[in-house]
Amino acid sequence: MRVISGIARGTKLDTLEGISTRPTLDRVKEALFNIIQNEIYDAKVLDLFSGSGALAIESISRGAKYAVSTDSSKKAIEIIKQNVKKTHFENKIKIINKDYKKALEEISEEKFNIIFLDPPYNTDFGIESTKIIIENDMLLNNRNNNF
Repeated sequence: MRVISGIARGTKLDTLEGISTRPTLDRVKEALFNIIQNEIYDAKVLDLFSGSGALAIESISRGAKYAVSTDSSKKAIEIIKQNVKKTHFENKIKIINKDYKKALEEISEEKFNIIFLDPPYNTDFGIESTKIIIENDMLLNNRNNNF
């Protein structure tokens, strides 16, 4: 897995071993970022259930101004920290090692232009996290909002 585009383009990212996480494939990540390319510059991004942190890192590489990367796994957090260090984005990515409910509670006052949710299979975490995000009005509805 690598950073597809932007200032960290080509940087190889580490991933967790085993089947407990499933990194977003480069071709899927490239298609996703092609769709949102006009929204990413200067955005605030939340990457919940981050795994390797690849979506937050790709966002910063492409011009987002700030990202929050969260995961409940200590192993995942170590990988995220390694990847953030490799890309020199330490000052642009906040890393939180908590389950999604506690992470969202910690950042509930923040507003984001883009929120990535890629929860584990066979859980209701996607539904539950979406409810929390809506209840706390964490997603900006347009790029003109101040934050």
